[in-house]
Amino acid sequence: MRSNQKQELIIVKDMDSDREKAGLKRNISQIGNTITFELKKNLKSFVIMLIVFTSVFFLLLLISELKLAQDVALPAESVDYAVDYLTQFFGFLIIISASLFGGSIIVEDFKKQTGNLLFPKISKTRLLIGRLASRFTLNAICVSFYYILISIVTLAKYGEIPNTLWASLGWALFYTFTILVFVTFMSSIMRSTSATIIVSILFLLIVFNIVAMFLRFAGLTMEPLFLLTYYEGIISGSLAMPNPRYADILMPTPGGGDPVTFTMWLTPTEPAALIGMLIYAGIFLVFAYFIYQRRQSKSE
Repeated sequence: MRSNQKQELIIVKDMDSDREKAGLKRNISQIGNTITFELKKNLKSFVIMLIVFTSVFFLLLLISELKLAQDVALPAESVDYAVDYLTQFFGFLIIISASLFGGSIIVEDFKKQTGNLLFPKISKTRLLIGRLASRFTLNAICVSFYYILISIVTLAKYGEIPNTLWASLGWALFYTFTILVFVTFMSSIMRSTSATIIVSILFLLIVFNIVAMFLRFAGLTMEPLFLLTYYEGIISGSLAMPNPRYADILMPTPGGGDPVTFTMWLTPTEPAALIGMLIYAGIFLVFAYFIYQRRQSKSE
């Protein structure tokens, strides 16, 4: 009797194990299928953004060559030359790219009423993971290609590639992911893709900068670690960390009085950037997920 019970218990455990393996395999398969589908779906946007990144790079290269033609010497160090490509327009490119790829990531299910038409049945968790993975991949390729172009021209002019350029690439990808998660959060609360893109760009390019400007004009000298766009500074700062990490700006006063000094922070430290972006990405991802689930339950 006991032997039969043991055999039945073993059979039940084996069946449970098989179900778990089949369930895990199905989950991975669904995420993979979502990634493949989203990569194909966003291929046109990817080509457009790749052209934009490339065009901006060659525009900056042309400006550099025109300066050389006017006898303006190149920076003495290769790292300073590479920084020029990362402080002009690059943060703007990341914001535009992340907004374009992430604008529809959640809102499209409700705008087009596709939330109840997904077949085969897939959970919102796996769907969101697949979409985030695919769209970040497309963003990452654009950003990485931009860095490849920088490395090629830097190698051609200086015979070397700064080692810190690859660390900067890592920070650029991390910042891109954080911006993408922010746009994903905006997509979870907006009613259309176009509204998500516009509002996200307004916040990232205007609102955060206005807050930073207000803090400077108010005479506050605290480091603005609570501003998402402040972390863009680590991309160029990791190439050549400034010391000090802030700049004092003298603003003349009416009537010829003594100028007023304002403090402008340039970049966080690497540990602060890591912690800050992890917190930002974590908070916005959690909020986006729960809002996504709530909207879906209301639409059913």
